[in-house]
Amino acid sequence: MEFPEINGFGHIDLTVTNVERSARWWEDVLGFKLINTRETPDFKLWSVIHPCGFFIGLMSHSNPASDRFDERAVGLDHLALRVPDRAALEAWAQHLDDHGIAHSGVLEELAGPVIVFRDPDNIQLELWALDAGLVRPGFNVTPMSEAPPSPA
Repeated sequence: MEFPEINGFGHIDLTVTNVERSARWWEDVLGFKLINTRETPDFKLWSVIHPCGFFIGLMSHSNPASDRFDERAVGLDHLALRVPDRAALEAWAQHLDDHGIAHSGVLEELAGPVIVFRDPDNIQLELWALDAGLVRPGFNVTPMSEAPPSPA
C-alpha cells in the first residue's frame, strides 16, 4: 500500500506544570534556545528550538484536566509530523477521508498549512507543511488549530 509522503518531524507541544522552569531545563540541559513566549488567560506557551531545528512548545493551561488524554493535562499536547507541501497535505486529507478519519481539512496557520485530527485515544495529531518564509523572530510558530472530536 502506498502512502502520501511524510518528510520529517514538525514540532511537539508538551503540557507542563511550569513553563518557566521547563524552558530553563530545556535550555540548560539540552541546549535549546527560548525563541518566543505567549500568554493568554487560558494558557502560557514558551517556545524553544534546538540548533538542529527541533522545535518544542512548552505549554501550561489555567484549567488542567485528567481522566483520559487531554491536551490541558500534564503530558503530550499534540504531535505534528512535517510533510513537504500543500499537495502532500491534500493527499493526506484524501487518505484520511478514505479511512473514515475526521479531520480539519487543510487550514492556514501562522507558519504554513496544517491538517488536524485525533488518534483513537483522542491524542491530537497534525500534518504540517512548514513554510519557513512565514516564521518571524518573536512570532508564535505553533499551529493552534483544534482537531475534530474523536469518535466516542
